[in-house]
Amino acid sequence: MANSDLIGSLVRAMEILKMIGGSPSGCRVEEICTAMQLKPPTVYNIIRTLTAGGFVERHNRSLRLGREFKRLAGVGEGGLLEGVAETELLALYQRIPKGTAIFGVSTRQGVEQTHRISFDRPGVIQNLPNEIMHPYATAAGLIGLAFADEESFLLQSEKWPFAEFGAHLWKSRAELESFLEQVRKEKVALSPFDRDLFWRISGAVTDVEGRLHAVIGVSIPAIHLNAVAEQAAEMEVRKSAENLARVLRERL
Repeated sequence: MANSDLIGSLVRAMEILKMIGGSPSGCRVEEICTAMQLKPPTVYNIIRTLTAGGFVERHNRSLRLGREFKRLAGVGEGGLLEGVAETELLALYQRIPKGTAIFGVSTRQGVEQTHRISFDRPGVIQNLPNEIMHPYATAAGLIGLAFADEESFLLQSEKWPFAEFGAHLWKSRAELESFLEQVRKEKVALSPFDRDLFWRISGAVTDVEGRLHAVIGVSIPAIHLNAVAEQAAEMEVRKSAENLARVLRERL
């Protein structure tokens, strides 16, 4: 029989994704069960697996395609921001003092740095091997932690245990959470570490519902900055994040 060697659960998962993607308002589990003639436990198990991977998200009782699906549906590492991300990164690099500009995408495991322009290679956009940013130490990683949903937060905490990777940086979890709350409010993270050496700041690129999709930021040697230059650099990072957010919302 043709296609008899296909994995049944994967086939059903693909059909569920097609059904969810074809409905602008999303689908409910009951609708999927009826349309595909599947039992609720089967659908719930598949949905739980797809949700864990970021391919499906719940909005109240409706199911919609998740961030990871949309990111992979885009072209290349920048996903939905491919092309415009590189253009904006180069523009940001040209507007800041001597330093490095970075761009990363939000995943279930944290923020993956995908592009960088270094001061030692001016104007050259480096494509990186999806390096996960440290969630407790880097500005980009802290944004990823701040905007993570419960499941993503648990995944990051499992890979980067606070006791091992964060306790020596932060006095307590309460201090970290207070910092993350401020990041969620401002949509910008300024790393509080090694400020006498480097000034690292990143901005959050979010959709209309406030979910994080990407991060853009800079790292500038402290010797090239003063209070006025720091304020100007922060404004440039905010401007770039807002420019990308506007494009993102148009494409979603």
